[in-house]
Amino acid sequence: MEDDLSASLIGKTVVVTGATSGIGYQTAFDFAREGAFLIGVGRNPQRCAEARNNILEQLPKANVYFLTADLASQKQIHSLADQIEALLDEKHFKALDVLVNNAGLYMPKRVFTEDGVETTFAVNHIAPFLLTCLLLPRLVHSKTSRVITVSSHSHYQTRFNPEKAKRPAFYFGFWAYKVSKLSNILFSSELNRLQKNNPPHAFAVDPGLVNTDIGSKGTDGLVSAFWQSRAKLGVSPEVPAQTILYLASEPDLQESKEIYWYECKPKKPGNEAMNQKTARRLWVESCRICGLPIPDNEKRT
Repeated sequence: MEDDLSASLIGKTVVVTGATSGIGYQTAFDFAREGAFLIGVGRNPQRCAEARNNILEQLPKANVYFLTADLASQKQIHSLADQIEALLDEKHFKALDVLVNNAGLYMPKRVFTEDGVETTFAVNHIAPFLLTCLLLPRLVHSKTSRVITVSSHSHYQTRFNPEKAKRPAFYFGFWAYKVSKLSNILFSSELNRLQKNNPPHAFAVDPGLVNTDIGSKGTDGLVSAFWQSRAKLGVSPEVPAQTILYLASEPDLQESKEIYWYECKPKKPGNEAMNQKTARRLWVESCRICGLPIPDNEKRT
């Protein structure tokens, strides 16, 4: 499998968000090792520099660049997309082959972004949605482009009103996280429907229980203890990273009907994740939140 990966990923252009730690860093490292032209994205400039240096220390010949953006800010996401395009142009790449929407967070309390959007929903769903839409002209230039978004098993047994996700009347951190992870699958499904078998092709990944610090950032007390105890039971980030690389490189998956993947195999998502009506409503509401054009056939939604 590694030889196949190396052959199919050499020279491919790849963007990975949340690439300074955990699943994102391991995924970025693996793409760089396989010969891809890698653009990592992180929020902290120092951590971005450290991540790039760490990769280059082990892979001196790797093509690795890091850009900084706070994905809670739509303004910064627009700037990030412009920087990605500028870097691709500078290196004479017309297409973006792979976009990995990995960045995510857990918020114990309700906080609104500068755009007036609840932060969990903003970072975990709106950011992947907006960045994908802004980079779509680059993604369509690659006949085998993929958009891979890291979701979660937590989406099961979850329902929500897309029109109210921006400013929920009531807030519970775990439920907001579940809603955002369900949104990742609905987004991936609707992107494929709108593209009508044209690139890019989208997938959502269930990383499983992974030993990362996502739930311990900005939390304390029982909430922090809960996330830390779960993380200790989790697998290494190398495991979900392999699924991401598989989805990015396997040519036979370009027209796959399987949307949700776990350990390099398709997995049945929750019932609501396959609700096409909810997926369309979420897409329309996301367009409204981001000020993007609503698809013509959805304007009455």
